[in-house]
Amino acid sequence: MPISNRGIYEAPAKSPYSFERYDSDLERRMMVKLEADAEVAKWQKRHGISIRWIDSHGRQCNYRPDFLVEYDDGRRVIIEVKDPSRMDSPSVLRKRNAAQEWCRRRGMDYEITTIPK
Repeated sequence: MPISNRGIYEAPAKSPYSFERYDSDLERRMMVKLEADAEVAKWQKRHGISIRWIDSHGRQCNYRPDFLVEYDDGRRVIIEVKDPSRMDSPSVLRKRNAAQEWCRRRGMDYEITTIPK
């Protein structure tokens, strides 16, 4: 299945919405994983979070992370899924640094991951 596959994940039990849209097969697989994780209390893709970051040309940009996840222990985590070939790209590194700082200021965690097939 292509990585850029888009679609709708219907009737998630742990999202506040009746459906969630995914922009890639990586995101769809993460949704499946979050639904199956016994420690996940809630997750959502439509969370409204936008994080400012500076691109390599010094321009201010906005970044919308993939998921906001809340665990049974109360921990809140922003999770970003990436194709392994893009994990170390300059823009991903800049977004990651901005997101880590954003989360740190709010007492949250940030994770960037790949999802195996």
